[in-house]
Amino acid sequence: MVYAHNKQVRVAVLDDHPMVRTVFELCLKHEPDIHLVGTWASSNELFNQLRSTVVDVLVLDFLLGERELDGLALVKQLRNHHPQQKILISSSMESPAIVKMVLSAGVKGFIGKSHNMQEITHAIRQVAQGRLFLSKEVAYEVENLYVMSEESLDDSLDFSSKGNMYEKVKTLSPREVEVVRCFLDGLSVSQIAVKFKRSRKTVSGQKQSALKKLGLRSDSELFKYSHDLMSGY
Repeated sequence: MVYAHNKQVRVAVLDDHPMVRTVFELCLKHEPDIHLVGTWASSNELFNQLRSTVVDVLVLDFLLGERELDGLALVKQLRNHHPQQKILISSSMESPAIVKMVLSAGVKGFIGKSHNMQEITHAIRQVAQGRLFLSKEVAYEVENLYVMSEESLDDSLDFSSKGNMYEKVKTLSPREVEVVRCFLDGLSVSQIAVKFKRSRKTVSGQKQSALKKLGLRSDSELFKYSHDLMSGY
């Protein structure tokens, strides 16, 4: 499917991983209806380039490096300065809470980095045509985000199993998900506070709230169940 008979979809990519940018450059040049107008590594470069570059679809990594404006804050700033910009999130953070949050902020699509390039180009074309794009798996998870089974609501159950831990992850707020994800990636509370421009006290409170919802008592327990938690993202 092509975007239009005589018009290419102008695409730009923001991702702080050089390999990811290179993959887009190599793959999109073989798509006759898609023109890659830029690949950028930082949010500052993104805003500078958008002043003079027309982009139909911006493929945006959700989580960038330390001290970078990213996540929901970046989406909101883009929406404020470029309200007509169509945004497709491409992220390894395939959390239904994150997806629901960015859709509410005006993002037109979300595709996980676990998908292949053929699926990503399909998502680009759908977003370019003004359609909302979610993979079937993500759409199902978002639709059932806060639907908890009666068993998972029973405090007497053992939540150490993978299935029940996955259900508990769904009770976290989007910001708690961000904090836990970054903490498991090795960032300290102070680094997370700098990254998301929040106070250290706020981030610490969000982390403690997440631990309580997950039924965990310490950092060591958080890392012990990191595999189950990451599968919930």
